[in-house]
Amino acid sequence: MNTSAPITWTPEEYDRFGTVPMVSKHRYHERTLFDEPELVSLLDSYPRKWLQAFTMGEDPCNASEWRCVDIARETTGEELWQAVSHGRLWLNITHIEEVSDDYAQLVKGMYEHLDEHCAHLQNPRANYSTLLISSPGAQVYYHVDAEPNMLWHLRGQKRVWIYPAMDTRLVPQNLLEDIYAGEIDENLPFDPAFDEVARDFLLSPGDVASWPHNGPHRIVNQDMNVSLATSYYTPTIYKRQYVQLANRFVLRGLGLKSRSMAEDGVLPAVKRFTYRAANKIRPFTRRDRSASYITDLQVDPHSPSGLRKLDKPVIASFSKKSERSQLDQPETQVS
Repeated sequence: MNTSAPITWTPEEYDRFGTVPMVSKHRYHERTLFDEPELVSLLDSYPRKWLQAFTMGEDPCNASEWRCVDIARETTGEELWQAVSHGRLWLNITHIEEVSDDYAQLVKGMYEHLDEHCAHLQNPRANYSTLLISSPGAQVYYHVDAEPNMLWHLRGQKRVWIYPAMDTRLVPQNLLEDIYAGEIDENLPFDPAFDEVARDFLLSPGDVASWPHNGPHRIVNQDMNVSLATSYYTPTIYKRQYVQLANRFVLRGLGLKSRSMAEDGVLPAVKRFTYRAANKIRPFTRRDRSASYITDLQVDPHSPSGLRKLDKPVIASFSKKSERSQLDQPETQVS
């Protein structure tokens, strides 16, 4: 076994990956790519349309306090870093593999390695990667992602709680369908009693957390953190996706209250075919939540909270509407 490789898991870890909550080791955090000067430089030049900022409250049961935050065009990478270091902010540096060749090669290598060593994944392919830079004490509320994903931890410490997947007592079926349909965001109602069935882990640099597909999870930072979240697809993942979409748009539309979530067999195959055929003839409307981020908050590195309140609401810098409105203006009005 090559101990200098970024990923050197045991055979048992490879076999269990994606089937149980677990934390394994990696060495990506040792790369200069994740040193502070490199990260500040990345923030300085990153396309604003793909650089998201959020803030949140302290109550894990009140996800409504998760709010988007505008980033002024003139804000530098150093100012963003400083605001995060002492404020209460969460930066999502989205589409990282599309912007940076270094990150593209890193993520590509991750999934080539998993493909080679995890036969049960059946040809995993990276779907979407986000670099996360977040404040001391910041949290991510209890939520579930539509795609399978994992969290590569790089700087600081954070605690992650992982809950049983596909348990309708924890994630009601209607809400799971709505998440797949894009009608609601990933945050879900949380009851502290859920922690009784959770696994919790304290992540340090060089840890990677993984869990079964659609496993709910939440996070609380101990200090300033940097992580890389990567999601992936395999041929088997599409079975669940199209069953959930068929349940939402076809069966629920017909008024059926009892909708099986089974993914194998003749009936699930018929559901998937029916949804895809109907969607091709007349596409089902799916809401684009990222098109209308409105906020009265803006990043301010000089404020103790890392934020300032604006006189009036604005369209956040990373909203698609914001991007269109800027493109529609005459060049003379763009500062």
